[in-house]
Amino acid sequence: MQYKKIIFLSFLIVLGFSARAQYGAVQETEMASADTLGIVNIIQDARVDQLLETDQMISAKNPGFTGYRVQIFSGRSTDRERAFKVKHEFNELFPEERAYVVYKAPDFRVRVGNFRSKIESIELYKACLEYFPNCYPVKTRILFTDLIPIQQEVEEVILEEVTE
Repeated sequence: MQYKKIIFLSFLIVLGFSARAQYGAVQETEMASADTLGIVNIIQDARVDQLLETDQMISAKNPGFTGYRVQIFSGRSTDRERAFKVKHEFNELFPEERAYVVYKAPDFRVRVGNFRSKIESIELYKACLEYFPNCYPVKTRILFTDLIPIQQEVEEVILEEVTE
C-alpha cells in the first residue's frame, strides 16, 4: 500500500513540474514576440548575385512563358470586324478575363485568359462553352506584360510568330 502512495505522489510531482515548464515556455515566447526590433545579417555566396544577373539577362531576352488560353473564335482574314465583335461580346460576359485578337496568317483568332497549365484553363473553357460552343484550350506564348492588369481595353491585334 505504501508503494502505491509513493508512485502516486511521484506522478503528481512530475505532472506539476511538466505543467510549470510549459507555462514558462509560453511566457518566454510572449516576451520574445514583444521585442520586434532587430538586425538581420544575410550571409550568402557571391555566386548567388551572379545567378540572379544571369536569370535577369535570360528573362530580358525571352519575356514570357509557354501557357494556355481558350480560343473562342477563328475566322479568315475578311473576318477582322467579326473577331473584334466576338472579343467585345466576351468582355461583356467575362469582364475579369482578358481577350486577345491574334492574327496568324491568314486567320484572325480570339483567345482569352492567361493560364500556366491546361488544367487551369479548363474552368474558363467550360464557362465559355455555353456562349462559344466551338471553343477549346490552346498552347501559346504568354508575355509577362499580359499579366499586368490594364486600366482600359485597347483594340489591338497580336501578330503571332510561327514557331515549329
